[in-house]
Amino acid sequence: MKVGRTIAQEWEKQESESERLANRKKSKTKKVIKVLSVFACLAIVTVLATMGITKWFTTNEKVEKEKTAIVPTVQIIDENGAGISNRMKEYVGTIEKDLQDLGYTVNRAVIPAGKSREVDVFLNNYEYYFKLNIDRASAVSAEDVSRMVAYLSEHGINPGYVDVRVKGKGYYK
Repeated sequence: MKVGRTIAQEWEKQESESERLANRKKSKTKKVIKVLSVFACLAIVTVLATMGITKWFTTNEKVEKEKTAIVPTVQIIDENGAGISNRMKEYVGTIEKDLQDLGYTVNRAVIPAGKSREVDVFLNNYEYYFKLNIDRASAVSAEDVSRMVAYLSEHGINPGYVDVRVKGKGYYK
């Protein structure tokens, strides 16, 4: 007790039981509101993240479709007579574009008899042709073709064909 105060004044100052219960109820309500607001924020962040991931995947799918939409402009000769698959057409179109980017022009492409994953590519201004494998990336094969052309012209070699089906190696005959 403080000096100058009576017991009655102290009792008036103390909270009643009902006021204490009301204050507890208010604090519990505040806690519940805080927890619910945290969960709501997490839900919003989750939805936004999901939308972003979905948009990212659909954008990448469009890029993949645009990549495979390359159509060859050169003649493709099938010596098997079984028909030219879409994968082969896409590969010839892509290798044609990659070689064009390196400064070469494809004259025609031939699928040799008895071969399902090989394509022979004939370039303008060159008497020899290149054996390519469609399981390798077209850009890598185009670089190998470019290196072999530079090597053969540097050494004055005029082969019948050049085989660049193996990564990093080129054979000529």
